[in-house]
Amino acid sequence: MRNAGKIMIVAAVATALAACSPSREEPTDLQPGEQPTHTPAPVSVSASASASEQHAADGHALECTAADITVDTAGEQPRVQVPRDCAAPTTVLSRDLEEGSGAGAEPGDTVEVNLQVVGWSNGQVGQNTFAQEQPVSVQLGEPQEIEGLTEGLTGIMQGGSRLFVLPPDLGYAEQSGNPLAGETLVVVAEAVRVTTGS
Repeated sequence: MRNAGKIMIVAAVATALAACSPSREEPTDLQPGEQPTHTPAPVSVSASASASEQHAADGHALECTAADITVDTAGEQPRVQVPRDCAAPTTVLSRDLEEGSGAGAEPGDTVEVNLQVVGWSNGQVGQNTFAQEQPVSVQLGEPQEIEGLTEGLTGIMQGGSRLFVLPPDLGYAEQSGNPLAGETLVVVAEAVRVTTGS
């Protein structure tokens, strides 16, 4: 009799536990025989991922863009901050900081321009005419100490300022003896005057 009582108690406990545990089947509006469809949860993608989070498939950091370079023009001379979480660009990049007015400079035109030239790898300033307030005269299309000046300055308007990046083959020539020879250059240019060649 005692055993029968114990069996009854165990059966009652098992029944109670089964009643309290959640059902593995969720309520559904599907008709018998219909198959449920799986809808994946939405994925959130951030459009503003930093360059350090963006890597090419081969594991190398992606190249920086002109927008990755910070330029503070609030003072008497620009302050450039080169990013360290992306690779130096291998093509010419440019971004207008201030538009200016008039016609854009073309090859054959002369641009009187203030320049600040910064080396990509160490932030070393190689040239800074802003500090001396002595703009240099650049005739677009003619050979220059910095080989890519024509490409960087084409289209700039009088009174405008521009940031451009030149890869090593468009910077200072190796034989120039300049400390920034063979270096990717970050240039901030301010066009004081644009004189047309015609």
